[in-house]
Amino acid sequence: MKRNASLLSCALLAAALLSSCGDASTGTPADTTAKNPTDNGAVTEAVTEAYNGPALPDADFGGEIFSFYNSNMCDWMAISRVTADEETGDTLNDAVYRRNARIEERYNVVISEYQNNVDPLKATMKLITAGDNTYSVYLLREEAAFNVVLQSGAIDYADIPHLNLDREWWLQSSLESMSIDNHVYFAISKFDTTHYDGTSALYFNKTLAQAYDMESPYTLVENGTWTLDRFYNMAMTAAKDLNGDGKWDKDDCYGITSHEYLISRYLISGVEAPLSLAKDDDDMLVFTMDSDHYINRLLTVSEMFLNKKEGFYHPMGAGDNNGGYEYFISGNALFYNETLGNAQKLRKMTLDFGILPPPKYDEAQENYYNDVIEAYFMIVPVTNGDLDRTGILMESLAYESLDTVKVAAYEGMLQGIVSRDSESEMSLDVIFNNLSYNHPVAITFTCTPIYTRIFSGKNDFASIMEKNRSKIESAIEKAMTAYKENNG
Repeated sequence: MKRNASLLSCALLAAALLSSCGDASTGTPADTTAKNPTDNGAVTEAVTEAYNGPALPDADFGGEIFSFYNSNMCDWMAISRVTADEETGDTLNDAVYRRNARIEERYNVVISEYQNNVDPLKATMKLITAGDNTYSVYLLREEAAFNVVLQSGAIDYADIPHLNLDREWWLQSSLESMSIDNHVYFAISKFDTTHYDGTSALYFNKTLAQAYDMESPYTLVENGTWTLDRFYNMAMTAAKDLNGDGKWDKDDCYGITSHEYLISRYLISGVEAPLSLAKDDDDMLVFTMDSDHYINRLLTVSEMFLNKKEGFYHPMGAGDNNGGYEYFISGNALFYNETLGNAQKLRKMTLDFGILPPPKYDEAQENYYNDVIEAYFMIVPVTNGDLDRTGILMESLAYESLDTVKVAAYEGMLQGIVSRDSESEMSLDVIFNNLSYNHPVAITFTCTPIYTRIFSGKNDFASIMEKNRSKIESAIEKAMTAYKENNG
């Protein structure tokens, strides 16, 4: 589905990100008396395999419904659902189906979901305030989940039994990014598929790179030398006035095509300057975005866009055409920046292409940082009356996804379809081993002004940060007060 760039207001990130999703359901909650998939004899054999997961108590939940409220209805993702009605031959759908079937068989439970993305924060709080306990877990974007916490509507993960948050089936970066005062109210496990689809990536035209005898970006990534300078120099090398008319128009070749919001966020996150708050030694939020570290990186990224009219950036790349993906497919851009979910549109590309993490600021930067712009966090509402069951099932679903959903999403969808070379497997490892998430506190005040200035090549970042410092610090104080009050 097309993104509407005019909606990228970033008020709570909802307009910026949820505008990419499909039409929302406006009906009443779906019938949660879904058939147990294990009634299918073909599945029974698969679910009787030996269980070698985390030490969890044996339990029989008597055929009860365990229901998710899923606010994800993004039709550009490979899969937005956490359940599957049947096996269809689609790798990811079938992995979800078999995973759930194993859990349903093991615990005699029915996993169900209700999808609705009509004002999910308002809908969630309405249900919680009314004491409705239909849904055991809500799947929300981080800004909505955070606001549920601020309104005392969520349960601390520390109060949910059986969760082993330090294990590999929990995404540690999501825990570290969203905790405050060492309290976690929402996080992501390998149960989630959206962090695969919602991760932003850089695609490059291998045919163009080879034609201009460029050094392999894969080699640079592997050597730790894939930097902003190398990215920019390659982009400008590829920029050519193909029709020789002395003007830059849609038929020429450009360095990169994307859209304003995504490319700005992608590059500054990659150089370790995301619009996210830092933490002190006590896990308290700290405003540091006015430091030299931040300002210098914002300036460096912004300077590249001063050459927007000299072939660096394709003028037709925008939100409503997925960043101008058709120009990348046709060979009119060396680089293309989009989410991995949206990259399915590249299946019809006849030219060879590869996948890369974002470039570092310089070689002294220790790690690559890859931004997840659209992921749905699990939040357990205060209306949940059975935390023991919830913990067992959250943990089981996370563990089972290691060898089912993870493999299907990562190897089957990304490596098998989108990527066409074995070297991209290395890049994907780098991407998914270095995921980063922006804490929502500061985004409201910084998102639109900073991204707009980066894209237009302006440089008054210090004044923007100073202007918003008091507002951000006030929001920090409000957040930390709420977390302390929630924990007595």
